[in-house]
Amino acid sequence: MVKGAVEDMSPEGQGQVKTWTEPSTIKSKGLRIYNSLARAKVPFHASELVTWYICGPTVYDSSHVGHARNYVTFDILRRILEGFFKYHVHYVMNVTDVDDKIISKARRNYLLDQFLSTASHLNEVLSILDTAFEEEYSKQESKVKAAQKEFDKATSRRKDELSEKIKQEELKLQKIHELNALVKGREDKILANGGKAGIDMLLADGVSDILASYLDAKEGSTVTDLAIFRAHAAKYEKEFLEDMQSLGVKPPTVLARVTEYIDIIIAYVQKIIDQGFAYVANESVYFDTRNFQEAGHTYAKLNPWAVGSSELASESESNFDSREKHNSCDFALWKASKSGEPYWESPWGQGRPGWHIECSAMASHIIGRSVDIHSGGVDLQFPHHDNELAQAEAFYGCSQWVNYFLHSGHLAIEGLKMSKSLKNFITIREALQKYTARQLRFLFVNQAWDKPMNFSESVMSEAIAKERQFQNFFKIVKNVLRRMEIDGESYVKGFENVQKWGQEEEEFANLLAITTSQVRERLEDNFDTPGALQALLNLSSGVHSYLDKRAAGNLLPILVKEAAEYVTQILVIFGLSTANVSNEIGFGSELESRSGGIESLVAPYINAACSLRDEIRAAAKDDLSKAELISIADQFRDYKMVDLGVRIEDSSSGTVWELCDVDTLKNERSEKLRKTREATIKSLQLKIDQKSKDIENFQLASIDPKDCFQKQTTKYSKFDDRGLPTHDSEGKELSKKAMKDAEKLMKKAEIRHEKYKEKLAVQPSFIENLKSEVKDLQEKLQELETCQ
Repeated sequence: MVKGAVEDMSPEGQGQVKTWTEPSTIKSKGLRIYNSLARAKVPFHASELVTWYICGPTVYDSSHVGHARNYVTFDILRRILEGFFKYHVHYVMNVTDVDDKIISKARRNYLLDQFLSTASHLNEVLSILDTAFEEEYSKQESKVKAAQKEFDKATSRRKDELSEKIKQEELKLQKIHELNALVKGREDKILANGGKAGIDMLLADGVSDILASYLDAKEGSTVTDLAIFRAHAAKYEKEFLEDMQSLGVKPPTVLARVTEYIDIIIAYVQKIIDQGFAYVANESVYFDTRNFQEAGHTYAKLNPWAVGSSELASESESNFDSREKHNSCDFALWKASKSGEPYWESPWGQGRPGWHIECSAMASHIIGRSVDIHSGGVDLQFPHHDNELAQAEAFYGCSQWVNYFLHSGHLAIEGLKMSKSLKNFITIREALQKYTARQLRFLFVNQAWDKPMNFSESVMSEAIAKERQFQNFFKIVKNVLRRMEIDGESYVKGFENVQKWGQEEEEFANLLAITTSQVRERLEDNFDTPGALQALLNLSSGVHSYLDKRAAGNLLPILVKEAAEYVTQILVIFGLSTANVSNEIGFGSELESRSGGIESLVAPYINAACSLRDEIRAAAKDDLSKAELISIADQFRDYKMVDLGVRIEDSSSGTVWELCDVDTLKNERSEKLRKTREATIKSLQLKIDQKSKDIENFQLASIDPKDCFQKQTTKYSKFDDRGLPTHDSEGKELSKKAMKDAEKLMKKAEIRHEKYKEKLAVQPSFIENLKSEVKDLQEKLQELETCQ
């Protein structure tokens, strides 16, 4: 091991020099990654077996898209290390299944269920809810004041960070006020509904969280059944793992559940005490940051500017009496239990692990005294990861436990930090109802892994557009190869044409060579997946260009196939394709996952073909029109084939098809139907407006021209034999200009009236017919607007 100095060019520490121990005994493969410990991009040195520890979920609630950003992002990086750089990765992830948040959430859910099962009247619930809102508002006001106080005494480095914190707390305060106003506004309707319906209405939109928080503050200590906590954690752990599977995240090599490592954690804490870096106080154990630093160690390597922040330092000390600490920066390794909390026996009394010690102990036990990569969200840098590092270095007596710390960038929802209290919380399951797993993965591949990102309609549209570009590329290539009878098992067919290369082939081959070089260059530069993705898209454009140039000439399909296979290979590495890269091009299909032999594989397609044949035969017997036959064909394309994962499109060279993800095709169909529906609604409204205007015009034309002016008694007083006005309302004779204008209007009215009479003579009920047509159109419009 040698000491390597890395200049810190971050805005916070420009000009400072940070030391970082660079593992140089193993030759780098050219990869450079951004290491939070060095605050710079550095060469990645590791043996063929890379040890990686990732902070897993605290399973107290449903996973959201912020979790997806973290776990999918690091899954992509892991796949690149394994699939592109050919490392073997030993991937360890923890599950925190005992924690303040889990304890609080489990207790609150239990107490809320108990309360609602015994509440006798809605008025009683409303009365208690009033008090709950008052207390919640007061509690949140205190948080705003505390954040402001922290801001006032903070250094300039942390002003921006704390300014955002104040904004978030103020927004939460506003949301509590708005929620209370919402309850007040629908109180009469709630009471009118009564019973369960009234309670469901009352506790909608997050109101139940306010009531549960109040109940927990009053009665939380009475919850003694420890199975309540375990059942809660088990439920959300299972949900998290299912979400990861849905997103295509590879399972970890080792899943470390905290409650299964309590004995390891206790022994780990005891050794830190024995080393002189922790102390026992009131049956709890605290890490001694002063002793640690006086022994020559560095505390808070990742975020030294956060040291002393009461808001951050107390993050893992919430709901816990920590007045026995020797120093405000000290943190709990073991927490003495209170009533209403799960606990384990220890040398210091009944208690449970602190948040930070769990990861240090389990990672040390599974991986050892040196971890190649440790990863997590950027918000975990301090205090969690800095405290992890301190604990492990105290345990081993070393100066560096982790070689590379990777932190994924923060994810915001429409510019705001995701929060249930702000109502911008999107669960993974909700996101997967709108987007496919591949589309979400495209989103993360298309973003720099270590930079902040915003989750919005626009960035998702960009990700989906990239997916469609690749879909179109694969579709065109596969249909070209299919027409030339070149597939994964064909060999001779690819060489039947003239094989001499022309300028087009030389340019194509050069582009492929450039692309492979660019992809390597981008991935070696801190896993630049957006850059690599763009290089692949440039190659796909080159393929389109080559096919266009060779449309009427000698096409060499082997070149096209090689380029498509390379694109597929990289997309497989990114986890964007499930294709078998040895013989398949594209995103892969569901066919691979089916079993049961050739019959079960082809049965759905044969059934669909037989069904189409039956419909055509029936249509022939009924002598259906050409339009009706086309409708049958389109229904087959848009429904039966889509539901089987087949996209069919019409082209100048005939029908083209491709196997595709079913959810993607269904989403495309839904979007097409939505646009068609919107266009139909717009067309109906235009027709209604036009016909309503026709009715209005015809009703105006029905008036006898003589009556047009004579009814305007407030404007005119005398008229001639034709009904033209001659004097104004005061008896004064009209000017020549006014008489001339009235004459023009009279002529228009006479012409309009004559046309009206002619129309009436031919079609006496035409106005009634128009009104009936408008009514029918309005009914169709209403039906479209109300249908789901």
